[in-house]
Amino acid sequence: MEQYIIERLTRFTDEELGILHGRNVEKNNYTDSERFVISGAKLLEGAQIDLRPHTRFIDFPEHKHDYMEFMYVFAGRITHVIGGEKITLEEGDLIFLNRHIRHSVCRAEQEDVGINFILSNGFLRAVFPNMQNNAVMNEFLTNNFDDAGEPEYLLFRTKDNFPIRNLTDNLIYAIANHTENLYAELVSLLFSYLAHYRGTLANALRVSSGEAKFKRSVLDYLDRRYTNATLEELAQLIGYSSSYLSRHIRTVFGKTFQSLLQEKRLGAAVKLLRTTSLNIEEIIRLTGYENQAHFYRIFTKAFGLTPRKYRTAQIRNHS
Repeated sequence: MEQYIIERLTRFTDEELGILHGRNVEKNNYTDSERFVISGAKLLEGAQIDLRPHTRFIDFPEHKHDYMEFMYVFAGRITHVIGGEKITLEEGDLIFLNRHIRHSVCRAEQEDVGINFILSNGFLRAVFPNMQNNAVMNEFLTNNFDDAGEPEYLLFRTKDNFPIRNLTDNLIYAIANHTENLYAELVSLLFSYLAHYRGTLANALRVSSGEAKFKRSVLDYLDRRYTNATLEELAQLIGYSSSYLSRHIRTVFGKTFQSLLQEKRLGAAVKLLRTTSLNIEEIIRLTGYENQAHFYRIFTKAFGLTPRKYRTAQIRNHS
């Protein structure tokens, strides 16, 4: 590894210097969420993939991410706490955390260097087709993409596996030098090597949580009933009051029931625009909208094109 990269990975960050002077973790640097859900958009700032040294000298509080993260222990050791269990990674180990899992990280000292890789959902979807024959990563990524997916992590003991460590070092080098044309190939290769050396997979845990079951109930209802769905009907079906259900949906999804319903209806409209020759008025009716002007307004706001222009653009792109 080039010396300037090692220096970048191991030097004190501004956040760490503040911690050494008595400050706490500045959550506003990571999220706008009260539940401490770290925002990929906040950290990536438009990039598809980046790396970030783990913050040392403090217990990092419990959190989750709105993206898939994996950590590589570059030096020393790092201890995560997941579901009350301590999981210690040694130098060279990897842990993958999907976007549904919550965890905290115990205090790390100066010699403990963990590298967090931040991968946008768009980037992961682009490399996902390369995982079709990769049983380990295919299932993990599928669960990660699922809005009602369950919390899951994969722990790989790769300290003594030169090919995987070499690939991880190459990925660090590529990101540090902004060699973007190599990102997808290196990540795909890393995922493939992890599946090939299956003996390095020390632990894989999927936690069937109450939150995941609640998400599935809401999303299954919207899949079935999006044309006529109401908060009141869903509340009756799952035995909650409407006011409690509204608050709980906002807490768990970070969105209102109406936002989820609108996303589902717009998704259905897009599918019909792309796969059928139905006229726009019929599509509006089939997706549960009664006011055409309202549909045109929210569709254009969401996609930057009117429904008609969107369909024309899709035909042109596939011709």
